[in-house]
Amino acid sequence: MMRQQKTVVSYGRAYVIRQKNRRRRRKYKWLCMGIGLLFVLVFLLKPNVQAVEDAGGWSDRVRSLELAGYLQAANLTPEETRRLLLPELQDYVTPEDVQLIFEKRGFGEYTEEILGQAQLAAGDVLSRAQWNVVYERLLEKLQVKDTVSQVMLQYLGKVFGEARIMADNGNYDCDLESCRMEYGKKYVVYVQGNLILGICSQEEQKQTEGKDSEKAENGATEQGTEVTDQITVPDTIRVLLTQDQKQNVFREDVWIKCDAEWKLCAGETEDVIPAGEARSCKVWMEEHQTDQVLAKISGDGKLKLCDSDGNEKGTYAGNLHVYRGDSGLWLVNELGMEEYLCGVVPGEMPSSFAPEALKAQAVCARTYAAIQALGTTYETYHADVDDTTACQVYLPANENQAATDAVNATAGEVLSYEGRLASVYYFSTSCGYTTGLEVWQQETLAYLGKVSLLLSGEQPVSVDDFLKDWSVQAYDSESRFFRWKGELQVSERRDQLMKKIEEALSRQDGKLTALSRNGQHVASVSDFGDCTGIKICDRSDSGAVTDLAVIFDAGEVHVYNENLIRNLIWQICVSLTDKNGENVNTITMLPSAFFTLQEQENGRYEIMGGGLGHGIGMSQYGADGMARAGKTAAEILQYFFPGTELFLGK
Repeated sequence: MMRQQKTVVSYGRAYVIRQKNRRRRRKYKWLCMGIGLLFVLVFLLKPNVQAVEDAGGWSDRVRSLELAGYLQAANLTPEETRRLLLPELQDYVTPEDVQLIFEKRGFGEYTEEILGQAQLAAGDVLSRAQWNVVYERLLEKLQVKDTVSQVMLQYLGKVFGEARIMADNGNYDCDLESCRMEYGKKYVVYVQGNLILGICSQEEQKQTEGKDSEKAENGATEQGTEVTDQITVPDTIRVLLTQDQKQNVFREDVWIKCDAEWKLCAGETEDVIPAGEARSCKVWMEEHQTDQVLAKISGDGKLKLCDSDGNEKGTYAGNLHVYRGDSGLWLVNELGMEEYLCGVVPGEMPSSFAPEALKAQAVCARTYAAIQALGTTYETYHADVDDTTACQVYLPANENQAATDAVNATAGEVLSYEGRLASVYYFSTSCGYTTGLEVWQQETLAYLGKVSLLLSGEQPVSVDDFLKDWSVQAYDSESRFFRWKGELQVSERRDQLMKKIEEALSRQDGKLTALSRNGQHVASVSDFGDCTGIKICDRSDSGAVTDLAVIFDAGEVHVYNENLIRNLIWQICVSLTDKNGENVNTITMLPSAFFTLQEQENGRYEIMGGGLGHGIGMSQYGADGMARAGKTAAEILQYFFPGTELFLGK
């Protein structure tokens, strides 16, 4: 296993005092033993807490950290609750905590009445059912109870890069730090609008009558078998098209033509358009007084986008839906799932890659699309996904035989885990290891974690030395981004860096924190002065930076999110070359969060790193290397997503 030294973050005098205290504690070990015995005695004298702990784990008690979500109904942001309220509360909510909450919201006189209704006494720890009584009374006092409903959902994971979760009935906004759910489990949650406030209860998993959850003869659990039957791969998918106009959603007009006869339809109105004739959808919609129109064709032909002169801009299978809103027109391509994948796989993986790698990519793309189709992110546009890297790159113009063969060879196949669609991710190139969801500050999944792509069995000892070693051989070391290096200039690029930090702080999403020199959290770095340096404070188990400190005269900023770390470092990067010595000028952020820093003179740093992309899930260059080494698509997928299974979706 790679080991790394954690850089100690200095907070001035407070840090020195803590170090002295540590030395004092080591000197008096006997005192620690005495404290331990005292703790045991106190623990035994806490029957209420112990009984609750034994009775039901998380579902029987409400952690105070969950209040950051619940109290959004009281117009407190999660960060405000964490900063202003949580330091005064116990780890688990007690009647005393309830009294404090009500007093701070101006309802202190109702506390005794409400605690009595919940049958609570001083010193108790609230069960979730008791908290629900208290919370619903708080909603009444806040006069917002009518805006909050209880919704049952099945948790299917977190939306990549957003404070949102996926569920069987759509996507929801959610404070990820306070509302933690287990993949595949069903919950009843409090919802305000599209925002999950907190968990009301967890639904019990029902077993088949007369059977338990032991493995059946076919090797699957009864519970798993029942859930697996629910996996569905949609036959069609709706794609919001933006690639043909530099990823802008709205359009002035949409011109369409076709080599065969085609139709424009709205309700019962239908016009047949001769082959080769271009039509303006904007004009047609105005003539027929409609805000949407469907362009469709019978048979195997394809519709073509064009300009007013008939010059073609793109060809699309399936139907084209044109909608009109206040900002203009937008365009959605509705087509078969397999046809869609024929336009996705070429945009995500070169056709020169080995066939088994392309098959693995096709399965990943299908699984990802099936999960996205369950969501509501693009519901406003009457779409399931868009055609950019925000979902998956969809470029029908790039269709090729190799990719189409891979899609056809894996038709309907998806990855599942414990009977449900797996959350699959992929990226270009690793540094030699993949990582888990911790780099996005998310809960880890059993099948997404550290995977070695090294060809030798030798395990590096130092992360820094490993990332500086350009002789490392791995399945994806043929990629130009397997190793890279560059130069950073902190002082000269201070303004660009400060702007990005301020933007990130304003989002209040927990991806970074700003601390004044005395250790106080602040909302702005405008008075922090000059930037004096950067340092790596922590890494994931696989070596990705998960805590980057940006140091200023009057404070420092700690950045915890992989994507934001890459964006901020890119603001101060003055040069970057790949492993072949070629300048890199085609990317918009640092290649990866797997890097090491070496301070130079005059505020300059040498940066050396490896990989391209977030590093979670399947390395595409790694998949190609494995395929060329003789591995099948199934073996590649099992390697990157251990414990998952191939499933032929219905």
